[in-house]
Amino acid sequence: MMLGIPDAVIQELGSELSFSQAELDELSTSVIEGCTNALEHGNHMKSETPVRIAIDFERTRIEVTIYDEGPGFDFESIDFSQEPADLMQERGRGIYIMFTYCDELSFSRNNGTFAVKMVKTAKESSGKSES
Repeated sequence: MMLGIPDAVIQELGSELSFSQAELDELSTSVIEGCTNALEHGNHMKSETPVRIAIDFERTRIEVTIYDEGPGFDFESIDFSQEPADLMQERGRGIYIMFTYCDELSFSRNNGTFAVKMVKTAKESSGKSES
């Protein structure tokens, strides 16, 4: 999977909506983290195993869901708001970043598929007029 593709889609389409550049950057960073986790931990870097992404755009809301074919993890027992012991470490910050940058973050399992859903809502004035 080319991680630049979801980033480009969010940046291009999101720039036409009511999102600031900072909000789009936060969502893009979160999506790249989610895709990286799906590739590494979900699908164990198997190129034949798909990672799917669904993106739903509204004027003030973007919802991104990333699907992999891995078993997932015990998301019910983790406090995502806990800052990692060392934020400067190279690994282990992805879920914290997603939790911090997104307005909603949820995980689910269904029929052999694990999914992470991220929602970003526009808060800052982008200066764009309603068309």
